[in-house]
Amino acid sequence: MKYLPASFFAACLLLCLTACTSNSAEPEAVETDWTVRQMAAALWESGSQLGGTELLPGDTLYENYLTAGYGLDPAQIADGAIWAAGGTSAQEVAVFQLAGDGSGDAAVEALQSYLESRAGAFTGYLPEEAALLERAEVISRGDYVALLACEDLDAARGAFARCFTEAPPAEPAKPSPSSAPTSAPSPSPSPAGTAEPSPSPTPTPTPVEVPEATSTQTAPASMPAPASTPGSASAPAPQSPSPAPSQEPWSYDSARLLSAWAAGEWSRLAEEDQAILDICQEVISTVVPADGSDYDRELAVHDWMIAHGRYDSNTLSQLPDFQENPNNDNPYGFLVDGVGICLGYARTFQLFMDLLNIPCITVEGTSSRGSEAHAWNQVCLDGAWYCVDVTWDDPTTRATVSADTAHRFFNVTSAYMRETDHQWEEAAVPEAAGTAYAWN
Repeated sequence: MKYLPASFFAACLLLCLTACTSNSAEPEAVETDWTVRQMAAALWESGSQLGGTELLPGDTLYENYLTAGYGLDPAQIADGAIWAAGGTSAQEVAVFQLAGDGSGDAAVEALQSYLESRAGAFTGYLPEEAALLERAEVISRGDYVALLACEDLDAARGAFARCFTEAPPAEPAKPSPSSAPTSAPSPSPSPAGTAEPSPSPTPTPTPVEVPEATSTQTAPASMPAPASTPGSASAPAPQSPSPAPSQEPWSYDSARLLSAWAAGEWSRLAEEDQAILDICQEVISTVVPADGSDYDRELAVHDWMIAHGRYDSNTLSQLPDFQENPNNDNPYGFLVDGVGICLGYARTFQLFMDLLNIPCITVEGTSSRGSEAHAWNQVCLDGAWYCVDVTWDDPTTRATVSADTAHRFFNVTSAYMRETDHQWEEAAVPEAAGTAYAWN
């Protein structure tokens, strides 16, 4: 039997060691006449059908994206360019040329972590955009790294490959930032049997034909369920007038509203408080069945809310052109302006339940494996607790929202919430185990 020389095995060992350490080595240089800016523009044009904003080194927003957003070390980036749609769209493209210090793996890992976190921010609110981010990719060639979060990934990949085989186009002129994407998801269609939501995204206080209400009270786990008041929940007869409002800037205070509601007089409150209670009174008198059970009244409020308001998706934009509503975390933003974030939804639902004397608490927890703040409610019906997430029952989507989807988180158990990416301090709230009043 013929034996191979020891030198052969030594050579093989050297090759194996070289292969095993190649991922952390300095990326191999590649030749291209394209600038990073030309690359990013080509990838955006190929992969996205939206208008966008170009961010370049020297822009404050570019620097924010680079460090706070992407988590990249500026010292490791020789050049970069970013395109982003903003608004309700999660589409963005970025290309970076590394400084050539072996930081390629770290840059790819940072960009992939960013995409995971970004997808979590859209989960439950804009499902199509969350799905787009879950499909997004980070690709590299030599010392160039590209983030691709766009509709047509194949076209964007092809454009990136052509940057190393074809001659570049003329350097583009820097555009003015777009005021909005040319396309964006429209508010979700209402489930069967509910009114259409207000289509206007502009947060301008306007009268609403069918008003609604909200409030926030958080109860400890040991709080006993207060007894429900039978009969109609409309405002009682006037008693003593409310005190004159202070000159301080308005802020939401559920106790102030509940006191005025109990007194049956709120004309001396601040305009914002009056608007909230006026809408609440209208909704309770025209939408909520006065002789219905607590379940019937809770369901009426839930369905009215998802028909009336929408999620303030401007909070998900990282571009300054898209400003969130300053009251999106309280009932004024939801009831008067028609927009809210999860806390605004939860506070609105809480206020309605308080006005209807239905035991309710607001739970402030997290979603997306604990990475995103989130809020929802729990209600007590016939001595049993149920969870209600009105926000996630009202996704902004291009598709038709079925009745089942619009009640996916209506009167569910704590166990179900755990299974659907909700986290909270469980010792602080009752365990929701009721099933008798679940959505059928």
